[in-house]
Amino acid sequence: MKKIKLLGLFTLITCYTSAVAQSGIGIKGGVNFNKVYTDAGNMETNIKESLDTQTGYVFGAFGRVGNKLFLQPEVLFAQRGGTIEVQNIGKVKYKYSNIDVPVLLGVKVLKFIRIMGGPVATFKVSEDQSLKDAIKGYSSGSFDDAMKKATFGYQVGVGIKFLRFDIDLRKEGSLSEISALNLQNNAQFSQKASGWQLTLALKII
Repeated sequence: MKKIKLLGLFTLITCYTSAVAQSGIGIKGGVNFNKVYTDAGNMETNIKESLDTQTGYVFGAFGRVGNKLFLQPEVLFAQRGGTIEVQNIGKVKYKYSNIDVPVLLGVKVLKFIRIMGGPVATFKVSEDQSLKDAIKGYSSGSFDDAMKKATFGYQVGVGIKFLRFDIDLRKEGSLSEISALNLQNNAQFSQKASGWQLTLALKII
């Protein structure tokens, strides 16, 4: 029994050492292509969604634990954008900045191809004034309070190894509203985002 326990402990240590050897920390950056979907409730005659795609950027750091099967947490600063149509104003384009924290589970299906997916917690850092100014006449709530709430989403995608770099293409979407406001007549203005993220990453440790 003692030998079995020692053998099990040795196996665990070996597996852990192997995983650590394949693990590391890196930096990454790239672009976001996203659309914002709007639900204006009974204010839809005044505020409508536009499905124009906006381009933003993303950069940050990631960690990876494991080899064939791996866990990859990340901390990213991401800028995205949206467009809404407001009566008497027209299309209003705006940008917002987030701190995204994805925790992805992945598997290496070939030596140079990975697939991954998992949840993302998002913390809004800022949003420009164009959206606030466009809907302030309709809003009965606090725009700033609506920005402070953490939201949740998902990412799924594929990555390839090219020389020393990892190139990832991911589909991302919202599981909760990226912003929500109380409007006049008890209507609710809310938004969800959906899009793609293309990044280039380099393992540095």
